Amino acid sequence: MIDYKTKIKVIGFDLDQTLYPKSKDVDEAIQQYIYQKIAYHKNISITEAKKLFTDLYQGGRGLSGSKTLMALGITGGKEIVQEALERANIASFLVTNLETISLLEKLKEKYKNLDILTGSNDSNTFKKLESLGIDKKIFNHIITADNAAKSDGSAYKIWLSYYSFPPENFLYIGDRIMSDYEAPKKLGIKSILVNIEGKDVSVDCLQLKSILDIGPLLL
Repeated sequence: MIDYKTKIKVIGFDLDQTLYPKSKDVDEAIQQYIYQKIAYHKNISITEAKKLFTDLYQGGRGLSGSKTLMALGITGGKEIVQEALERANIASFLVTNLETISLLEKLKEKYKNLDILTGSNDSNTFKKLESLGIDKKIFNHIITADNAAKSDGSAYKIWLSYYSFPPENFLYIGDRIMSDYEAPKKLGIKSILVNIEGKDVSVDCLQLKSILDIGPLLL
């Protein structure tokens, strides 16, 4: 078990589905974006695209979003789902969570160095933070898709360059295995995954049900 309270000097956060939990409204906004992608690739109507998606995603086969796209013959399913998450108009569905804000404020007071690394672009990032009631000034640095990508490690390399600490003093909080755990791990950065319902036994970092569960570990 890592002693986070003594080892960690810098904490980074993902934004989407990390600083806010999953919800039905957000899922529907994301899926609407995916329907548009299917309609474009298949040259069909949005209604037809929705039926194709839901028959596989919610129907008897119960496929994931990316596997549903793959089954429909659309390449880059994971990228499209992530793009939908980051670009869909979901800011209007986000609400302020005072417990999350309090947690961030306490972490800021203790560690000083809080940052965001997100796949959302600048505009969407700041809209979402505003909807969540989170003051962007609480973060030293905000690295968005306009700066670099997380999946290829470039965003994490920029993050490391901002400080004089070694990678083992960095902790990243996210919700996705590939971009929030595997990518930073390659650079020696520790991760904790949050908003996780079913733990993946192949992942050797903490997987927690809520972002609030990091409080006892770090404070």
